Amino acid sequence: MNYQTNKLEFIKIPGSSFLMGSTDVEIERTVQFWKNKLVDSKFTEEKFRSWIQKEYPVFTIDISPFQLSKYPITNGIYRIFCLKAAYPLSPSLVQEFPEDHPVWGVTPEDIKNFTDFLFKTTGLKFRMPSEAEWEYAARGTARLEYPYGNDFNPQFANTIESGIGTTTPVDRYENHPSPFGVVDMAGNTEEWVADYYKPYPGGCLISDHLLENLGPQYRILRGGSFARGGDLSRGARRHGPFPSPLYQYTSFRLVFPDDKLEQNYGLSILI
Repeated sequence: MNYQTNKLEFIKIPGSSFLMGSTDVEIERTVQFWKNKLVDSKFTEEKFRSWIQKEYPVFTIDISPFQLSKYPITNGIYRIFCLKAAYPLSPSLVQEFPEDHPVWGVTPEDIKNFTDFLFKTTGLKFRMPSEAEWEYAARGTARLEYPYGNDFNPQFANTIESGIGTTTPVDRYENHPSPFGVVDMAGNTEEWVADYYKPYPGGCLISDHLLENLGPQYRILRGGSFARGGDLSRGARRHGPFPSPLYQYTSFRLVFPDDKLEQNYGLSILI
């Protein structure tokens, strides 16, 4: 294992125009592939289709260069923050999950406090990725269906189909990264992004179970987790913090603005 539990490592993501979201054809293909594979039998095809409709329509967005943490923030890194800042432990730390697994059970408020701590200790300003940055980093300009390719493979990501039943080391799938080399963007733990849910330009507001339970202003989660189905691990999939123990496995990555450093490699700092 090459991962250091006290090291934040970043990948440089080049700027580009990116086609975000899903077309009608892509949505239909997704529904047909997953409709008989959903983890809960009460999820009807109609309901599943409505969830996927949140990805519609496709639109072009310009992405500025940025750096994204290569792995989700780990328990090891988050523990250092908690100890140095006298901050409450995350549920994953309370339950003594391994240091090289992703931290989980964190909220956007926790993430803000974490980035404030990093600014005080390093002088560097970090933030959560936008939804567009996250999807671009996961799919690339080729718009891959999953970070590792166009075909679902439970051996390449930790989803419920993998049969593992818990989190895994963040570098377990090092050989199956996103097009830019970002690791563990599918499965393991869901990842917070900076955006709240709203329809894409030209799209419709989807009144689903998330909207009904959380109201119109809920923060987007991406990537799926070990506790839920592989459909959530698709690079275009939009989800949210549904109030259920099955959806408590929320983690995050950090963005560092690429124009802040004049170097040809990603930022790397020890916490």
